[in-house]
Amino acid sequence: MATIICYDREGKAQPFASEEIGFRPAVYGIFIENDQVFLLKRPETNLFYPPGEVLGEDEPPTQIVRQQFRKLTGLVLQLGPLIFVEDQYVVDDEGQAWQLSLLYYALERPTITMAPTMAEVDDYEQPEWVSLDSLQREQMQFGYEAIQAARLRLKL
Repeated sequence: MATIICYDREGKAQPFASEEIGFRPAVYGIFIENDQVFLLKRPETNLFYPPGEVLGEDEPPTQIVRQQFRKLTGLVLQLGPLIFVEDQYVVDDEGQAWQLSLLYYALERPTITMAPTMAEVDDYEQPEWVSLDSLQREQMQFGYEAIQAARLRLKL
């Protein structure tokens, strides 16, 4: 019986037998503009992460990531290419362990836009534009490598 280490929101490690771990896909977006990246911040950890979510059954990832950004910014962004994929082993708030396959898509502002509005967001989400030059791996809950992949794509 193999044991896999999974991590909760606060980064605490917990061992689980491999057969106890469920699988779910997740999708996140990387939106870079003016040498800044749009991120969310968890107040309890003070760490950034890209907007997105774990997918439900039969939810199309490209549609879900665009909906997340529209909810947060009021903008309907253009979907770019899939730029990064990674697996994470996490524990949810109910104590269930999951293997998440995270898909990261590049997002771009459309050429014609309406005035953006910042939407109401959940208490645990604090949207911020973060300078790419000042962003460090230690400031990220996850998604740092995806941001670096997006920077390479944009030649920043």
